[in-house]
Amino acid sequence: MLRNSQLVLKSNLSELHKLEAFVEQISDMYNVNSNYYSNILVALSEGVSNAIVHAHSENEELLVQVRFEAKHKGLFFSITDSGSGFDFDNYPDPTDINISDYENIGTGLYLMKSLSDVISYDADKRTVEIGFKISSINKELAVLRATSLAAYFETNKIDIKAQ
Repeated sequence: MLRNSQLVLKSNLSELHKLEAFVEQISDMYNVNSNYYSNILVALSEGVSNAIVHAHSENEELLVQVRFEAKHKGLFFSITDSGSGFDFDNYPDPTDINISDYENIGTGLYLMKSLSDVISYDADKRTVEIGFKISSINKELAVLRATSLAAYFETNKIDIKAQ
């Protein structure tokens, strides 16, 4: 099973379809449900779009790297660009009705933070790290399936130990 992988994109928004295929392949491999798949795809798309538009000004010669690593606690991604960096902790809350600076509102960053379970920024490496703790979702699904199977076997009087 794929434990880690990397995708390298040109700084052009037309490259986002490659990110979608990358996330879909990983999600299929790890049985990620469609709701969580959407969270992963939107968060990563926002991060990559921010790198392309803001860090690289859509200069196709500059590349964006997306790395994936499966860990015990979930699926983790990093997005690295070669821009000058940004102040990760000091973006305004786009849900604040009193906001006046709509140019630097940070909606993409807000979405990334809202949709992920873990997010951090390493300014020295110009890397955003995003984590999704899917193991708890899979555990709940596994328990639900086990309970359903047990109920089925009980209803149909099937003794799986005797088989």
